[in-house]
Amino acid sequence: MPYYWCKCHYLDASALVKLVADDSEEELGRKALREYYWAHTASVYATSYSVAETLSAFKGKFLRKKISEVQYLKYVQDFLRTVIGANLRIDEVPILSVYSKAERLIKTYKIDFLDCLQIVTILEGYFRHSVSDSQSILITADRDLAKAARAEGAKVWECTSEEAPRDVPPPEYRQ
Repeated sequence: MPYYWCKCHYLDASALVKLVADDSEEELGRKALREYYWAHTASVYATSYSVAETLSAFKGKFLRKKISEVQYLKYVQDFLRTVIGANLRIDEVPILSVYSKAERLIKTYKIDFLDCLQIVTILEGYFRHSVSDSQSILITADRDLAKAARAEGAKVWECTSEEAPRDVPPPEYRQ
């Protein structure tokens, strides 16, 4: 019997980078993240800030001479074509309306403002009402962000140190 629950998958910049970057800095967790991502392309989200931060990360790799210009251009092209152009959807809360929440998160967890926006978006964005097996999941390679998001009640997969989540149907649909 088919099951009909869904889960939205929110990727932060550290995860989005791993989807296309092939340099050694991104090796940890990359294979598992890519496999999981391509198995869930119908429900992949990010904030526009994560998209900008991802492009900035590629630029930083190039400027620090971690990758060549050819690699930099390939990363950007692959990201735009296979992630942005294929299936990534944008969900975010209005930035000015969440400053006080973000400020609290910064002071509590010592994480940056863009990471705070990830947490606020997953908890207060479009899919905030999803619960149980359908609760959205934040996918990140940032351990500090993962720890803070969990403390705030979000489901999280930190892809560099944890196994990929198993999508298990609710008991009433299991055979």
